[in-house]
Amino acid sequence: ITTLHSPSQTPPNNSTTARKMAYLFQQVDCQVENPMDAIGNLDMDYAIVRFSPPPSTLTAYSVSYVYGDCYECPSQTLVQRSAYLSQPYCVQVPVNYETELTFGGPLCSAKISPYTIKPKQFSYHDLTLSTNSVGECQVDFSTVSSEALSAGWVPLICLFMYLFFITSFRWLWIKGQKRDIEELLQSETMDPMLGGSGGVDNISIGSGGAKDELLSPLVTSDFDTSNQYSSLNDMMKSKRDRKKKRIDSLDTFRGLSLTLMIFVNYGGGGYYFFNHSTWNGLTVADLLFPWFVWIMGVTVGVTFKAPEGDTRTSKWLTVLLRCVKLFGLGLLLNSAGGDGDISTLRIPGVLQYFSIAYLYINAIVLFLDSPVGTKSSWTRNAASYTLLGSLSLITYCVLTYASGEFEVDGQTCPGAYLGAGGLYGNEAHPKCTGGYHRYVDVMVLGKSHFYDSPTCENVYDCIAYDPEGIVGSLSASFLAFLGLLTGKIVKYHKKKRSDKRMGMIYCASLGVVLLLLAGMLCDFNQNPTVHYVPVNKNMWSPPFILACGGFANVLFTLLFYFIDYSEDDGEHEGEVMWEGWPLRQVGKNSIVLYMGHELLDGTLPFAVYFTEKSKHLHWGTTLSNAIGVTVWVLIALRMDKKKIYVSV
Repeated sequence: ITTLHSPSQTPPNNSTTARKMAYLFQQVDCQVENPMDAIGNLDMDYAIVRFSPPPSTLTAYSVSYVYGDCYECPSQTLVQRSAYLSQPYCVQVPVNYETELTFGGPLCSAKISPYTIKPKQFSYHDLTLSTNSVGECQVDFSTVSSEALSAGWVPLICLFMYLFFITSFRWLWIKGQKRDIEELLQSETMDPMLGGSGGVDNISIGSGGAKDELLSPLVTSDFDTSNQYSSLNDMMKSKRDRKKKRIDSLDTFRGLSLTLMIFVNYGGGGYYFFNHSTWNGLTVADLLFPWFVWIMGVTVGVTFKAPEGDTRTSKWLTVLLRCVKLFGLGLLLNSAGGDGDISTLRIPGVLQYFSIAYLYINAIVLFLDSPVGTKSSWTRNAASYTLLGSLSLITYCVLTYASGEFEVDGQTCPGAYLGAGGLYGNEAHPKCTGGYHRYVDVMVLGKSHFYDSPTCENVYDCIAYDPEGIVGSLSASFLAFLGLLTGKIVKYHKKKRSDKRMGMIYCASLGVVLLLLAGMLCDFNQNPTVHYVPVNKNMWSPPFILACGGFANVLFTLLFYFIDYSEDDGEHEGEVMWEGWPLRQVGKNSIVLYMGHELLDGTLPFAVYFTEKSKHLHWGTTLSNAIGVTVWVLIALRMDKKKIYVSV
């Protein structure tokens, strides 16, 4: 009998754990005349491998595999064929990582060397085991692809080209409008209403000319009839004086992170790098939530002013109230789509991490910041800041790396275990997923109150594990502290252009240092040896935190340069190179968009698929996700236009 494991079957091996990896390697129908018909039924990022029988139907053979994304995993039996059976068997194979196949059986005196495949998506491969003229085993491999379906990167490239075109067109249009208006306002003679004596073109507001149509929107919105302007500089200075003091690059960074987060949560076009890492590693999706935590720290560093006397107690109550609101909103999101059963309600979550990190960094500034809040007072307390800010990371490291053996689910787990459990490490500790992190969650929260579908589930066959667990919140709090340090740098280097230049140098340098530290801690390797610590979002490991903070500092410095650095500071004339549109507007209402996209996920118009098949193609998924993101961006633009801003 030939067996091929599938979600409803137990694979023919000696493992005691259920093979959830069967989700990735499933049997598909081979009984089709045209291979293209079988390809058309595949999901994106999958291919078909057809195992044809050997020339002799009397020969039995087996095929086992190791998936490239499964680090140090044992070989799994894929096909085990007995003699006298001549039908071929087909299996779908994921294409994002290499798959190593090993053949064995009496056809060969010894097993064939592992045969590695990494097929294109929507391709069909015919694989036959045979012997050559001297009796040596060999594998014959032929391929048929569907070019119409295997678009690969094309949808994503088209999306980026569309975004670049829209942003560039608006930037050029605004720049052209400013140039035309400047020429009009700086002409030799202007209408008396604007402070001139009338002139050659007899330009006047409300005369109905083409130039008036250009001027009137700006005049009605930006000119105060009680004031008269003779130059564009006066107009821009008045706008700057009335403008609320905000760091636009920070709003833009927040908007960028949220926009990408919505795209990722809606499916990320089906691309694997827009999904979270299976265990160790770093993807785009892994960076987004930590960036939000970092941005929150920057915001506190920039805006916080230490209170005096009784107002300090009032400030504490305000901070605690906001923490309760964030934690409560997080529980609300966790309960969405459920049946109201609090006995199985997930307690950890994204907003819960915000709540804990916000409390931590506010406690630091409330304890250390002076009411005067000068640069010199902050510099004097730099050592205290560093000590208090590092307490969370020190506690994290003690719990993670200095813990002894512990028992969970009837299995003894080694101290400082950092693996995914399940198949990880040749199934040495299948029930020790996340080490002491999960143990603390089980002891404090109970097994029914944390996430039960971790990213390692399908590849490593790991047990329930929450990536926003209790121990990880300590590391997240340290990331918020890194943002707090950056915020202090910005706060005292945001007035004059020379100060801004030094602030950018400090921020960029801090980012580079953090990235180098992260690289050294993980040996610049996704799966380092036991003497190093991997970059791991599931456990919020120190290299992961340092990498997130480093990338955030570098990216924020770039945004600050294009948006805030070049603006007119009163001493130097300047023009903003980019206003941050539309990301800046998204960043001003982040809590509304985050809550809304979570609660309305899968509903029109935030998810639009035109055919059933489009749900399984990069084209259809990317288009639907882009439509959903676009709707939320339009909502943010409308709220900004109406001056509607919601905060917690």
